Amino acid sequence: MTTGFVLGEKQRRDEAREQEQQQQQQNQQPQESVSPPAPAIAAEDLCPSETLAKARSLGFSDQLRRLHRYVTDRGTVVWICQDPGGRLFYQSKTGGEQKQLVQGVNGLLLTDAVETGENAYEATAANGNQFFISRKQLKIEFVDGRKDQVDDVVDFE
Repeated sequence: MTTGFVLGEKQRRDEAREQEQQQQQQNQQPQESVSPPAPAIAAEDLCPSETLAKARSLGFSDQLRRLHRYVTDRGTVVWICQDPGGRLFYQSKTGGEQKQLVQGVNGLLLTDAVETGENAYEATAANGNQFFISRKQLKIEFVDGRKDQVDDVVDFE
């Protein structure tokens, strides 16, 4: 009987020690913080659906809120969008307001726009061309030596 008692006590101590070790390991593991989901953005406040799809395909959030919309005298439309983390996107479309936006054809999405002033932003394309948009004008500086393109902004939201 004494042997059974000793073995039982040893087993209880071993189980208690194992539970304590498991608890310590759990306490040492970083706890994942669960942040609440970002509030849904009303459809009318989103950037164009083509922009959302392209952002998603590039691994970015597709919850891009439209901050501004500019229309130039040549019919180019530019949207400045922002994701829930504050990243700014530059989306442009040529060919007029009614023309369908097709990325890579008449549409260009740049994922690292920077605010440079009140309602003014700049972004750089992969080829080095720079895009500047403000309430007054859209300016494109080409790296291949072409003359800069400057269009007046005729509509701003």
